[in-house]
Amino acid sequence: MSEKTYTQQQLTEAFRASIEDRAKWFYLLLKYAKEENADTDKIAEKAILEFGKMKGLAIGKADNAKEFVEALSTGHAREAFEMNTIKAEEEESVIQFSYCALVEAWKKLGCSDEEIAHLCKLARYGDHGMVGVFDGLELDFNQLLSEGDSCCELVVRKKT
Repeated sequence: MSEKTYTQQQLTEAFRASIEDRAKWFYLLLKYAKEENADTDKIAEKAILEFGKMKGLAIGKADNAKEFVEALSTGHAREAFEMNTIKAEEEESVIQFSYCALVEAWKKLGCSDEEIAHLCKLARYGDHGMVGVFDGLELDFNQLLSEGDSCCELVVRKKT
């Protein structure tokens, strides 16, 4: 059997497509849960926070902000989100994402700016869950693509 090779661009596009699929079912799940009068925000918060914790546990070890950002910015996600590490220090690290397949999928679905900002707020529970498994670390967002900024800027720092 011959092995097929892929370019980095093909891998990035495939990774983005899978993230866009996740964004679409997330949107539809919330849309129809809302029609059933469910508390969609509470459900999404719990589910996405737990998902983020699973992702954080999969990282393994990150004793400080630098180790977390280094772990986060490896693999296909680095290219798919166009990640750029701005600062990598033990006390505080900063990473910027110049592309978000979630936001792009919600735009393609015709979501309003307000809907996109709200969906992104819920999706960020995953990021908080991921960081939350590491005692002593906290996460802030200084900029958000979903709110019209040129990037998402994540700041991971040691808790004070």
